[in-house]
Formats: sequence, C-alpha cells, structure tokens
Amino acid sequence: MNPLPTAPSIADAMTQTFQQLPRPPKHLEEKKNTDGLIALTLLFVFALFPRMWILGFWIFGGQLGDAYSSWIIPAAGFILAPWTTLLYAWMWAINSNAVTGWEWLPVAVGALLDLWFLAILARLTR
Repeated sequence: MNPLPTAPSIADAMTQTFQQLPRPPKHLEEKKNTDGLIALTLLFVFALFPRMWILGFWIFGGQLGDAYSSWIIPAAGFILAPWTTLLYAWMWAINSNAVTGWEWLPVAVGALLDLWFLAILARLTR
C-alpha cells in the first residue's frame, strides 16, 4: 500500500514561491550621448552674443566707426575675435578718443575669451 502523499508544509510552500527574480533583459540600444550637442549649443550662444552686439554697434551707433579707421578690422574681428573687437570698441566709447590705462584690461580679457573659444572649438572638431 502506498501511503497517502503528505501535504507540503507551509515552510516548503514559502520557499518555493519566493525565488530570485529574473534579471531584466539587456537592451541592445545604447543611450545617445548628448553632451557634445549641449556643448556646441552653448558655444554657439557664446559666439553669437558678441557678434550681435557688434552688429548693434555698427548699425545703431557710431562708436565702432570711431574706434576703427576702416571697416576691414571690425569685419575681421566679427569673424575671428568678436570679444576683443567688441570690448575694444566699448572701451573706446568710454573715453571717446583712445583706449588707455585700465581700459586695456577688459580688452585683454576679451582676447583671452577669444583664444579660449578657439581652443574649445578646435578640440570639439577633432
């Protein structure tokens, strides 16, 4: 005679129901890295600000024409060194006849900003 099968105890039932959960499936898609796009957007805004200001000086004011003897230097500065061009014209407008003394400090900061911008741009385009 076969003995009657015994009912599983409560402890056996609990250990059978609580098992390790399966790992979620790994996604084959990698998340896109948007850090470069954000950096390029910030650089674009950083480069656009002085250029818009130079255009405003050129269109609505006479300070840019007074600071530079011809249109060639502001046009080249608009492309290559906008912060230096902007700050030189701005410091010229303060004194109205020359950039002297402490006024060279903001112009030097503008030159450093332009060099920094060009270095970052060269690094991002590598």
